Amino acid sequence: MDLLGGLLVLAVATFFGGAALSFAGRTLGYLASAIGAAVLAVVAFAVLVGGIATGPSWSGPLGDPEALTLDPLSAFFALAAGLVWVATSLYSIAYDDRSSPLLAVCYSLTLGSIALLLSASDQVLFLLGWETMTLASYGMILQARGRGDRVFSAAFVFLAFGEASTLFVVLAVAGLRVGTGTFAFGPTLTGNPLATLVFVAGLIGFGLKMGIAPFHMSEWLPIAHSSAPSNASAVLSSTLTLAGAYGLFRIVSLLPNPPLWWGATMLGIGAVSALLGALYAAVSEHTKGLPAYSTIENNGLILVALGIALLARSDGILGLAVFAMFAAFYQALAHAVAKTALFLSAGYVEHAAHTFDLNSVDGRVKDTSRGEYAGTLLATLSLAAGPPLAGFVSEWMVLEALFQSYRFGQPWVEFVGLLAGAAVALAAGLILVAMVKFAGFSLLWRPRASASTGGGTGLGAVVGGVGAGVLLLGVFAPWVLRFLTPAVSTLAGTPVVAPVSGLLLVPNGWSIVSGSPFGILSPPMIPIVVLIGMTVGIGYLWLGPRRAPRTVPPWMAGNAPGAPGETYTSFGYSTGIRIMMGSVLGTREVRASAGAVSVAGVDAIEPYSVDLEVFDAFKLFYEALVRFGVGLSTILKSTIMAGRLGRYLAYVLIVVLVVVVYVAAAA
Repeated sequence: MDLLGGLLVLAVATFFGGAALSFAGRTLGYLASAIGAAVLAVVAFAVLVGGIATGPSWSGPLGDPEALTLDPLSAFFALAAGLVWVATSLYSIAYDDRSSPLLAVCYSLTLGSIALLLSASDQVLFLLGWETMTLASYGMILQARGRGDRVFSAAFVFLAFGEASTLFVVLAVAGLRVGTGTFAFGPTLTGNPLATLVFVAGLIGFGLKMGIAPFHMSEWLPIAHSSAPSNASAVLSSTLTLAGAYGLFRIVSLLPNPPLWWGATMLGIGAVSALLGALYAAVSEHTKGLPAYSTIENNGLILVALGIALLARSDGILGLAVFAMFAAFYQALAHAVAKTALFLSAGYVEHAAHTFDLNSVDGRVKDTSRGEYAGTLLATLSLAAGPPLAGFVSEWMVLEALFQSYRFGQPWVEFVGLLAGAAVALAAGLILVAMVKFAGFSLLWRPRASASTGGGTGLGAVVGGVGAGVLLLGVFAPWVLRFLTPAVSTLAGTPVVAPVSGLLLVPNGWSIVSGSPFGILSPPMIPIVVLIGMTVGIGYLWLGPRRAPRTVPPWMAGNAPGAPGETYTSFGYSTGIRIMMGSVLGTREVRASAGAVSVAGVDAIEPYSVDLEVFDAFKLFYEALVRFGVGLSTILKSTIMAGRLGRYLAYVLIVVLVVVVYVAAAA
């Protein structure tokens, strides 16, 4: 065991120790988690710059050697998770003011189990961390405040999807074990029909945890993540889905030489996930439901980039494959940091406005904390792909990879790339609507309700710090990509070079190149150019003639100020999307008697009110699946398990007979 390996063991042990300390005091548990996260981030950083982290090894329950270790691929995800956990743990100290320590306990267990699966050297230890992560996350959701039946329903459905994910992951692991003869992550599976089984099972299993289509709507990721406490939501959306991405990246690294349909399938699923996630985010009115749908959109972009990489590798276009892999890694990192800030901001809004409804917030948290204000704006701008932030760079890289889909050899693959590009471009516009709505109605809107009660001491500073990280990741993107080279090389199976270069007067290494003759972008030059332009503009205003500002009353559709209809709500902001995308959302009008209403403090008589509901086909499908499961279990309970001893004995004898016949035939 080397020094880094010892620190890795210490980090994992600190998380589980934090769970025990939480019973003595929540603050102790969160501090322990923050320390463990910091140590884990340091170890992961050292591995990515050329170190080795190998902990003690032992013999597993099935005889295979096991150890805690980090290679460059797992170190990337450990670094991203560690940075996020430092912020969420410090935030939790001020956020978690409940009497029960169970939230802190489950929080530390979730972090420890994710750290365990990231540092697992074999698939058995990985599965142990994976299942512990699911159960601990289920416990975190149960600690949410609100109606007990709704919280339990959201947590239970989260658990159901989590266990379904585990079943498919186990199937993928079994296929790897049969094909390679070992549970170790090292050997690759090539030229074997089992590779297809492993890929499909891994895509479904890890895709379930990422919340990709069609496993993303209704009672799953958005409801579960938005129902959880805000610190738990940040962990679930930023790092639990990141654990799913790690599993998928790991599976891909073990399956070289993929056929074309693997990449096309991943590309198609990612594009649909990005589009639907952005669409539902644009019409969401929940301060945590909106970021949860945005997580689906961002995870879809990760799949799009990875799908392009697989297609390019299959076609022998190695330059495009490498660029798309870098795009996938950078997208995962940019999303994890920005989404952490957004969910922590939602917790700040919860403390300040005592509501999750954007229609009721209406700017009540405005100007309560400069850190919260700046962090939320940076996070929303990044997720809306605003330059020079991290989300802008990652989305540019994904689109640049899609622009090159015409280079693929098969026409049907080019067509899939064309459709995916259109879907991603539309998703980029829709997510802009969602992020403007979140920032506008939580921070920028003129308050029309009661004043803020404060977001809680210490909450805004953490949000501001994470927002600063989003800015730094974007401005210094070329150096971040070079730093990620070892992780991308592990995924590619061969040493690669980061796609960075120079252009004209831009220094060498300051620009990101998507491939000749395609685009080139220099993120560090964007703020420099903007600063020069601002200096010229400010100088002109300062030295030019002074003019008195002229004010005019706003146009309110012909209504006098204070009349009904003056106040613009979050729901009204996205009503146009509901109507324009009605063919996808299944929008329908719901009319109800309104009577006397009060808008902006003015009483009026309205004959009826009109609301717009969206139709969710996925919800109907899952509800039908639940009804089928309940009906089947009822039939089994009334027949096979009716409490009669004779039927139990007959059941046991039949099973024994089947096992004996199977063993005899196999022999």
